[in-house]
Amino acid sequence: MQNEIVNLTDQKPAVQESYIKPLTVYASECHKLMMKPQKLKDGLALTTKTWLKEEAVAQVLGLRKTVVTRQIIKGLVCEGKSIDLYNQVMKTNYPKNIKTIDKYGFRGTPDMIGKDGIIEIKTSWDATTFPFFRDDLMKRIKKAGYDWQCRVYMMLFDIDRAVVSYCLVDTPNSDLFLNRWDNKTLHRFDGIVEEKKRVTVSEIIERDLALEQQMKEQYALANIFYKNYLEELYNK
Repeated sequence: MQNEIVNLTDQKPAVQESYIKPLTVYASECHKLMMKPQKLKDGLALTTKTWLKEEAVAQVLGLRKTVVTRQIIKGLVCEGKSIDLYNQVMKTNYPKNIKTIDKYGFRGTPDMIGKDGIIEIKTSWDATTFPFFRDDLMKRIKKAGYDWQCRVYMMLFDIDRAVVSYCLVDTPNSDLFLNRWDNKTLHRFDGIVEEKKRVTVSEIIERDLALEQQMKEQYALANIFYKNYLEELYNK
């Protein structure tokens, strides 16, 4: 009887399978999933594993690191103005897309869906961060992983083409955004800078089924790591 008590005390309760939710990769985070490891045998890059651990902590403990900057807030608040500017310059009338699709473990809500494909809108903070030239824009897209973001959208919505468009609109005149040290001439453009000079559209990103297969395979591997991290936390 004593042995039975000792054995029961030493055992940790098993985690119920219902608590182990599969990983959801948002389109904006796909670049974290697709980072290449230093060594092939590692399977996933260290940065990818760190991201998965952060996602596991958020899932189990509700603790998530949130980055809020003036630049991010402007992007959210001024998205409608950027969409209007894009439509004005491109002579289109595309509405803001509100449809979200979940499939293959990925989730995405593109900004706009036009007759020629997906349009992802990015709002620049000021004139110094706006890519006036396309080659600078393409470098920025690659660095930020926006190409992977578009690939998720194309896969989920079964659309063959996508572009990223940077837009330069006035920063709201509020203490939330600007203080007395900011150079406001870098934030005011209406009636000063011609509209078409404040929209830069990327080269067309073509859908690639081979890359989509790689995304699905990488997801399957990452999901194994993620579930292991969840189990470790739940059993801790």
